[in-house]
Amino acid sequence: MLLTILGLLFLVHFGMKWYTQHGKSLQVPSFANMTLDEAQQKASNHKLTVIVNDSIWTDKYPPGTILKQSPEALASVKKNRSVYLTITKFQAEEAILPKLAGNDNFDYYKKRLALDNITLKVRKKQFSNKLQDNTILSIYVDGEKISNSALNKGYKVKKGTEVEAVITTRGAGSAAIPDLKCKTLEEAEFLVNGTKLSVGSIFKDGTAEGYDGTLYVWKQEPRFIEGNTLKVGSSIDIHVTRRRPSNCR
Repeated sequence: MLLTILGLLFLVHFGMKWYTQHGKSLQVPSFANMTLDEAQQKASNHKLTVIVNDSIWTDKYPPGTILKQSPEALASVKKNRSVYLTITKFQAEEAILPKLAGNDNFDYYKKRLALDNITLKVRKKQFSNKLQDNTILSIYVDGEKISNSALNKGYKVKKGTEVEAVITTRGAGSAAIPDLKCKTLEEAEFLVNGTKLSVGSIFKDGTAEGYDGTLYVWKQEPRFIEGNTLKVGSSIDIHVTRRRPSNCR
């Protein structure tokens, strides 16, 4: 009888020990910022498996980088448990840029783009006494102006793209007339728009007609006189030529 009892105690003791070891918990390692191959190898070493169950686009991490895991790192789990991963997508999703209605506010348009992870920045400000401040005049992607026709057809960009906008600014009072002579056409336009004035007509001489290279200002109307000003919003006509004027410094 005594031997029977001792035998039962022996079986219970080692049976419980085997059961406890059999169900021993493992600590989940961190897979953050790893590639999927690296995570699979690490999971195998810890007697776990990993499964990708979600992917999102971000330009902050390389494609295929692990961003999240469930269960989280340091959680206790049983052997052979699956850990579910969220990784970055290998290709960015595309989004359609909203159409311009002609009175689009920069801040509102920026919020709309942010919903698709698209950044909107100011390319330049242009004076207008007809439109409200911060009204979008045009949109640029990778330095190229996107026409309203293209936007109306559904112009697509990758999520994470940076878009630029030319917006309006209103002002009052007067602005100094800039000296445009000897400047390139691009430099002259930049100077005029930066003074809350606007470029009027651009007149090309015989050498400039049909020429796609750099053009130089040889005359402006009204002409530059130190201290002279124009009413904000006024325009300056520019005359350009193919060759840089000889009397330029």
